[in-house]
Amino acid sequence: MNWDKEGNEAVGRLRMMLRFNTTNPPGNESGVARNLAEEAESNGLPADVFEPVEGRGSLVIRRKGVGSRRPLLLLSHLDVVPAEPDQWRFPPFDGELADGYVWGRGAIDSKLTGAVMMQVLLMLHREGLESKRDIVFVSAADEELGGTNGVDWLSREHPEVFDAEYGINEAGGFTTVVDGKPMYLCQVAEKGSAPVDLVARGNPGHSSVPHDQNAIVRLGNALARLGHAKLPHNPPESVVAFFESAANAQSEPEVGELLRSVLVPGQSDEALSTLPIKDRDRLMFDAMLRNTCAPTLLNAGLKRNVIPSEARAGLSGRPLPGTSESAFMDEVRSAVGPGVEVELTGPFRPGVQFDHETDLFDVLTESTRRFEPDATVVPYMQTGGTDARFLRDIDIHVYGYIPMRHEPGPGFFELCHGHDERISVSNVTFAVQVLYDAVRRMVI
Repeated sequence: MNWDKEGNEAVGRLRMMLRFNTTNPPGNESGVARNLAEEAESNGLPADVFEPVEGRGSLVIRRKGVGSRRPLLLLSHLDVVPAEPDQWRFPPFDGELADGYVWGRGAIDSKLTGAVMMQVLLMLHREGLESKRDIVFVSAADEELGGTNGVDWLSREHPEVFDAEYGINEAGGFTTVVDGKPMYLCQVAEKGSAPVDLVARGNPGHSSVPHDQNAIVRLGNALARLGHAKLPHNPPESVVAFFESAANAQSEPEVGELLRSVLVPGQSDEALSTLPIKDRDRLMFDAMLRNTCAPTLLNAGLKRNVIPSEARAGLSGRPLPGTSESAFMDEVRSAVGPGVEVELTGPFRPGVQFDHETDLFDVLTESTRRFEPDATVVPYMQTGGTDARFLRDIDIHVYGYIPMRHEPGPGFFELCHGHDERISVSNVTFAVQVLYDAVRRMVI
C-alpha cells in the first residue's frame, strides 16, 4: 500500500473541505456535501444529499456488502464553530498547507474525520473486495448547534441510515500523556448537555445611591460560589475503565496507584495534583469525574447610571451518563447557594455511554498497534458531546476514534474550537492507515 499517496489524497480532500465556510450558524453545508457526493459518484459509489431546509445538506454514501453482518457506520459532520480570523496565523477558511500542517477551522473538529473516512471508504471500494457488511458514511450538518438539521433530523426521517451494529465517530483517538507514556483515547462515552441560567433579582435605582439589593452583586456572589465549588465526585463506568486501564499500562507502580486513587472521593484531588501529567490533562481528568456547569454568558443592566433589577448568567451544564435532570439541577442549586434562581432553559440531555468490551474496540486496538507497536488504547469519556447522543436508544455501539500520534505543541482541546486549528500531514496519513486497517478487519 502506498500510504503517502493515500494520505496525500486525504489531505487534498481536507483542504478542499476547509475552503467551504460552514460556520454554524448559518452552516451552509450543502456545497461541501455535494462536492463530496460528486467525488463518490465519480468513483462508482452512489451518494445522497439530504436537505431538511435549503443549504443544510447532509451526505450519505452506502457501499453495499453481502449482508451477512449488520452495517458499519462512519459518522462525521460538516459544520464548524466560528473563528476569529485576526487571531490566526493563516486565514481559517483557506485550507493552507504550511510547515507540515493543514491549517483551518475544522482541521481537527471535524472535517478531518470526514476526509479520512471518505479516503478509507474509497480505498476499500477500489479494492473491489466483497464485504460482509454495508459501510454507511454519513457527513452531517448542524452538529455544532444541536443537530436539528443534521443527525437529529436524519435519525427520525431516515432511521435506516443508522441501522448498524457499530459506528466510528469523531472526538477520540488523540493522545494524553501520563508519566511520559502516550495513551490513545477511544471515546466510548460522552457527557450530555443542560443549558442553565442563574437569575438574580433586586431593587432598581440610581447608581449614585448604592444599596445592598443590587442584582449584579447577588449574581456575582453566586457565580463566585459556583467558581470555587466542585460538583460531587461520581465517575461512571466508562471513566472507571479509563483510569483502571491507564493504571494497568504504567511501568511505575506508584503512578498506577495515583491513577486508581483518582477514583476514590477522599483521595481524588490530591492524586490529581500529584499525577505526572500536563495541567490541561489534569483539568480534563477532573471534569471526567463529575457533572460540571461553567458560566459562559452574562446579561445585566440597561444604562451605566441605573442599578438593574435583574442580572442573568448563562451556564453550560455537562451531565454525566446516568445523571437525571433533577439530580443535576439539585447539584447546581447546592453549589450556587441562596439568593438566585436556577432555571433550565432548554432540553436536558443526559450523557451517553456504550459498552467498550466489544469486537470493534479490540480491532481498533489491534489496528493501532500494527502501526504503533507499543500503543496503549484506553476507553475514554469525552467531556463534551457529539452526534452519537441521537443514537443512544438504538442497537448500536458508537466509538470516537480518529487516531493522532502525540506531537509537541497545543493539544486536542486547545486546537479544537481554538485559534490556529491544524493537523499534521503525518497524522492525517496515520489516521488513514489505522482506520483503513480497522474497517477492513470489520467488514472483510
